Amino acid sequence: MQYIYNKKHKIVTVLILLVFAVTSCQKTFLDATSEATISDVNAIVDSSSAYNALTGVYDGLQNSDYYGGDGFAAAAFLSGGDGLWVGTLNYYNNFTQHTYSADNTLLYRIWSTIYSVVNRANNVITKVPALSTQQLSTASKNTYVGEAYFIRALAFFDLARLWGNVPLVEIPVSDVSDVTGIKQSTRSEVFTKVVADLENAVTLLPSGVNRNRITQNTAYAFLARVYLYQENWEKAEEYASKIINNNNYSLVSWSTILSGTKTNESIFELVFSSSDQSAHYGTWSSVNYRNQLCPNKGLYTLLHTDSIGGLRSALVTDNSSSAVSNYYVQNLYWRTDGSNPTYVFRLAEQYLIREEARARKSSPDISGAYADLNSVRARAGISNRSISSINFLLNDILQERRVEFALEPQRWFDLIRFGKTADVSVSDANKLIYPIPYNDLQADGDLVQNPGY
Repeated sequence: MQYIYNKKHKIVTVLILLVFAVTSCQKTFLDATSEATISDVNAIVDSSSAYNALTGVYDGLQNSDYYGGDGFAAAAFLSGGDGLWVGTLNYYNNFTQHTYSADNTLLYRIWSTIYSVVNRANNVITKVPALSTQQLSTASKNTYVGEAYFIRALAFFDLARLWGNVPLVEIPVSDVSDVTGIKQSTRSEVFTKVVADLENAVTLLPSGVNRNRITQNTAYAFLARVYLYQENWEKAEEYASKIINNNNYSLVSWSTILSGTKTNESIFELVFSSSDQSAHYGTWSSVNYRNQLCPNKGLYTLLHTDSIGGLRSALVTDNSSSAVSNYYVQNLYWRTDGSNPTYVFRLAEQYLIREEARARKSSPDISGAYADLNSVRARAGISNRSISSINFLLNDILQERRVEFALEPQRWFDLIRFGKTADVSVSDANKLIYPIPYNDLQADGDLVQNPGY
């Protein structure tokens, strides 16, 4: 049994394998300054409890061990070779050295937190449709369930990226016996399920734009990413184009990204406030305090190479001195009041997805791929790349993704997709996925450990 306390309201959650009963929640997803109380997720009986349950699903995404700060995001960033762990908890440093094991504390926290999000979403998916139209309108039921399908899909997607073969738990869990007999699905099978969940979501979600709440457009952006991972280049191009061609989205200046919220660049971002601070705020080193996590010199140098980083040099500054070396400070997650958003999907990724899809499909569109690449480079204040061979283009894609998403959890997964993990001294294929946490292996006889652990 594990207890996790949220910084703001000391949310106490009890995890018995996949059991996650929510007793309270930080806030709503609609208003960064408001608060909501979440009843037990098993009690969805009216419009209020349904709304609160959905809020709890969003809140799970914002957990510090998921997209909110120093869990999933930190592990992926450190694994990608562009970060330094300068704190005191050595189990984080395992990710920079790729020496993680099944008893790694951070892996257990990430696994438990993401599966708790799955369980919250399953409660909404299962119980909201049972409400009568007098209790909740059909439109609201569809929207809530569509949002839950999307978030469950994101959780499954991230679990598969991190661990490979994982259980697809599609029912609410209130007892350990509820998951008996649920075997692990392959990564390919999980990705297929992610697409199915997103296709369900698209039929239920409203159209239009909401940067803090999921709509059909958010699902299109996610489908583009999943199809890229599935190497379904035609579909990846199709769905990325839906967003790129939508006039509600546009590339904005880097100064706007670093200081604004809900900009035209943003497809889906998580909202925080001064009273409900992002955990990134307390994780990354700042100019005032050398904290736990910081970019390394290699990333700083790359971003400050004019022909590569351009205006993206603003992402990292050098605060080193004669007394403290390698003291680099990131600026993406830094607002003095801790209200920085976390970008889950933004427009630049759609350009780079479409660029890669155009380059890799059976009849490559090289000029179209370079046009997408150069759109992102132009926003960074860098001159256009001239059309060259596919091999040069693919190298450009990988490098462009590295600097464009320098502080977002993308690099490690890109190295795996491109077969370039030797760049971070990983040649053992077993190290491309993490070990399943020891505690869960002991609790669930259906789980099988990943090879090499």
